[in-house]
Amino acid sequence: MIIAVLIVGNALLIYYMMNLSDYSGKIENLTEEKNVVSNQTEEVDTIANLLNTVVTTNNTTNSTTVEATDASNRKVMNENLIVLYNGLILDTTKMDQVELKYIDNTSVDKDKYVITYNNYENFAYTDSTLGKLSTPIYDNLVKMEGIGKVAISESYQAIPNPIKVINSLPTVVLENNRKLEEFDLIKTILVDLEGNGTEEYVTILANKKTGYSKISLYNSVGELISDLAYIEKSKWNQTTNAEYYLSLDNVNILDVDNDNIMEILIEIPKYEGGPAVSILKYKNGEIAGKTNIECSLLP
Repeated sequence: MIIAVLIVGNALLIYYMMNLSDYSGKIENLTEEKNVVSNQTEEVDTIANLLNTVVTTNNTTNSTTVEATDASNRKVMNENLIVLYNGLILDTTKMDQVELKYIDNTSVDKDKYVITYNNYENFAYTDSTLGKLSTPIYDNLVKMEGIGKVAISESYQAIPNPIKVINSLPTVVLENNRKLEEFDLIKTILVDLEGNGTEEYVTILANKKTGYSKISLYNSVGELISDLAYIEKSKWNQTTNAEYYLSLDNVNILDVDNDNIMEILIEIPKYEGGPAVSILKYKNGEIAGKTNIECSLLP
């Protein structure tokens, strides 16, 4: 009897040990599978992070590096707005009388001017064209060709308000300035310079008897803001019978600094060399820039 009990007990112990070993193996297998999944997840995360790092690095590189391989990229590289007047550089950073500058053909920066310009003439936008450097004019100085009288490097609405030219003086101007009746060559530019809903008047007047001509600015109620430039016969009449009067060709009106206010550009004639340009801004009833400039064609 005792022997039978021992035999049965050993059998149960062996059976229990076998099941325990099998259960431990399953747990071990599950643990290994979990570790594999975990390792796979870590591997996926590592690859994702690596790809993200590469993409971020590439984006950062592309956003800070521009290769100047064509005109459009050179345009992106320009730090400041470029404005050209008759193909020469016009400094629009301040309201003043400024000298036009040639482009130095030996400069490493000369290619930045070879870009597409937005062109303006006769108080209107004309087209967009690619400027090109001229042959040297003297020394190594050149200008831009194939562009308008005023050429701007950026595309924006440089003439936001309509400009109209008439061959007479507005009644409101004449009523407040009767002495203007002595002028027989008359042009008036009607334009809302600062976009506040009221027009200003830029007049170009000449007296053929005296040989005197001038360009002036009047506000919306006909009050004189300032004479901008003038020339007397003694400053242009030499040994010939040639006549010279300030005219519409001496005036351009457009926003040259992209601030939504149109500037008045007065081309100041000179005896030799390129002309100077007076840049004026009218805002809140006041005018900034050099005014009442005496022009001369004498040496």
